[in-house]
Amino acid sequence: MAEQDTIADIAIVGAGLVGVPLAQVLAAQGWQVVLLDAQGPMADVAAASDAATHYLKQRCTAVSLGTQRWFDRHGLWSAIAEDAAPIRQVVVSHKGYFGATRLTAAEMGVDALGHVLDNQHLVESLQPLLAQSSVDHRTAARVVAVRPQEGFVEVQLEGGDRVRARLLIAADGVGSVVRESVGITTTQVDYQQAAVLSMLKLADAHGDVAHERFTDSGPLALLPRKGPYMNVVDCIEPEQQAEMSSLHDADYLARLQSRFGYRLGRFEAVGPRLVLPLVRIEATAQTASRTLLLGNAVRLLHPVGGQGYNLAMRDVECLVQLLQGQLDADPGDAQLLAEFVAARQSDQQQVVRFTDTLARSFRGHASLPGHVRSAALLGLDTLTPLRRRFAGRTMGLSS
Repeated sequence: MAEQDTIADIAIVGAGLVGVPLAQVLAAQGWQVVLLDAQGPMADVAAASDAATHYLKQRCTAVSLGTQRWFDRHGLWSAIAEDAAPIRQVVVSHKGYFGATRLTAAEMGVDALGHVLDNQHLVESLQPLLAQSSVDHRTAARVVAVRPQEGFVEVQLEGGDRVRARLLIAADGVGSVVRESVGITTTQVDYQQAAVLSMLKLADAHGDVAHERFTDSGPLALLPRKGPYMNVVDCIEPEQQAEMSSLHDADYLARLQSRFGYRLGRFEAVGPRLVLPLVRIEATAQTASRTLLLGNAVRLLHPVGGQGYNLAMRDVECLVQLLQGQLDADPGDAQLLAEFVAARQSDQQQVVRFTDTLARSFRGHASLPGHVRSAALLGLDTLTPLRRRFAGRTMGLSS
């Protein structure tokens, strides 16, 4: 039988933050896994000659304690831990008003509330483990079409090769080719905001504290990295996109300092900026015939609260649990996929509501609502049970 006619147990499209760890864990369970990577071999991040320049170019993800524990249980955390910057305290505040919420690792009885990781480093650090696994990792494998068949799904690759699998997992991002090919549509919610993503160098140490500061135009998040660096998610009005893209670094740095204040000391330098409109994009279904959407292929959330990746990894955790010890079963069985959808629905809906509420409620210029929002933060900070519930949500330990 020709290689392209071989039917694997599971094919995963997308070798990113979701696809790579999922492929390794499923292969460790005994499944025959093909990982289809549209990119060629990744460049070595360690080749960066200037460490400071490298840090200022990073794109990062906040990994909750729940996600970190999942990586650790499956033997993956040790490979990425060196780059992980711990979050030992989170301060949530509202610019121009009294009231703040402080969440500390010590209060929760843990070493860290979460960690911040460089996206590229996370994926690259897992490559040696991926190479040692039984995963059939195919690079430069760009999907052009998907065709459901009786008993399997056929994936057509650019160049003519085919891959067939009993279960197809789409982890190929917000513009998912798989999702389009199987006919799943999307809905969009425009938050009438944009986000400036960048890295920041401080004059002083950040003390492993993450800041979420709500402003008139939306949240401003500063997340700790190794050394005097912080990852920035700066939400702005949509009409400011062109201006923020064209500002000189010194001018943007001054604007950022003015907007945040001096509670972290002086800001020294800022890296390249990526400006993106903020929308929520959700697939109208998470499954099709023998097909499952994960990560941004199924849902792109507002970045406030850092919930998107951690929600995706709870989806991954659920799938892994459902497939554990089921090697004699059909991984693409419709009943199994329906069970997955039912198990994940509540958590997904709650997280969407949670991020929507944060994105919409802590924004605006009106004075009275501002004082009400400030009082809500102050009340949350003084009521321990509510603060613990809020912490549990952000740490990925409650749903």
